[in-house]
Amino acid sequence: MANAFAFKSYYNPNISPTTNSFWGAVSITASEAPEQIAQDTVISLICDVSGSMQGTKFNSMIETVEDLLMNMPDNLAVNVVVFDNNAHEVLPLTRIAPTTARDGLVQTFRKSIKRFSIFGGTSMSTGIRQALSAQALARGNIARYGIFLTDGQNTEPEAQLAAAVKEAANLQMHLCAYGYGNDWDPKQLTKMAEITQGWQPKAVPNPADLRQEFTALVARMAKTVATDVALQLWTPAGAKILSLSQAYPQWVKGEAAATGDGHTWIVPVPPMSAKDHRDFVVHIELASVGARVVACKPSVVYVSNGQRIEEKGDQSTWVILQQTTDTSLINQVNPVVAGYLGQGQLAASTRAMTEAIDSGDKRGAERHRTEALEIAQATGNKEMTQVLEASENNEVARKTAALGTSTVSLTEED
Repeated sequence: MANAFAFKSYYNPNISPTTNSFWGAVSITASEAPEQIAQDTVISLICDVSGSMQGTKFNSMIETVEDLLMNMPDNLAVNVVVFDNNAHEVLPLTRIAPTTARDGLVQTFRKSIKRFSIFGGTSMSTGIRQALSAQALARGNIARYGIFLTDGQNTEPEAQLAAAVKEAANLQMHLCAYGYGNDWDPKQLTKMAEITQGWQPKAVPNPADLRQEFTALVARMAKTVATDVALQLWTPAGAKILSLSQAYPQWVKGEAAATGDGHTWIVPVPPMSAKDHRDFVVHIELASVGARVVACKPSVVYVSNGQRIEEKGDQSTWVILQQTTDTSLINQVNPVVAGYLGQGQLAASTRAMTEAIDSGDKRGAERHRTEALEIAQATGNKEMTQVLEASENNEVARKTAALGTSTVSLTEED
């Protein structure tokens, strides 16, 4: 069977005898041949039908769901849940086969949604739990997703939502959340992704864009290579990982956890689909370098058909450092590492801006916005440049910035 992942490392291999730490980047890419290794996939569409959804947003949501039922790829299992104060399953869990009568699914969906009283409050936990009860019936090595759509803020006690999200994580259902319109809370959506290892949330302020967003997302989910994924970094005795952050597709600051062997460090990775890649920036401290040392070896661990599989990078992916006193070599800067460190500064400035907004510090928020905008322009990040330019007077743009800093890939074209 073909390997599910490929690796590449970026760093300056030359280090001064007086230096004991360095920065590097590790890139992992999922296989382009999903037919050999792709997992079975179950998707729950969890859609807000609270009072604020009435009108154009509701109509676009209905049209989007119907379009997905007619056109989504075969060999997926799907159900549809709507929620306000209560949750209702308006399409039971159904496996989509080449022979499935798609128009029959649409008719079932239409008839079901008309039976229920909707447009009440926004009790998010009810929608998540309704989806969980359906997905619990699906067994085996399954990639489980919940596509969560809301246009408002939770109206139930936060503890209820937190408990439901934890239950989703326990079932390994990855929540991918969308803020619809403008009255949603970025912190709630971000927590869903962080706790369930879902893809980072997105904003859909324009209802007309919903169909395109969901179509692309479901197509990506259909090509899932692995969900229970962890990046492992082996380091020699005496080495310590000072920091490890995901650098692409979003900057997500985190710390690697050390295992009991004293050499291996692990960081969970959200689901990977065919051709997906993720880049990580790592800062490693060494007790001593010596003349030459293997400082890091990457590998990926995942579960397939109930078996734990580890795929290791070959020697060309290892981080191998060599001592030198040649300052021209020592001072060389790897452009990938430098570029991602710059985008990390953008993430820090954007985060500081949103924290200042939350605390009511308008002057501080504007200072950090200006700083972040300058970095975004300097690093060529057009998407964040547009968001930050608009965020000065636009609430949706400010919330979009708070969802996390999207980054420009520095390795994809290699």
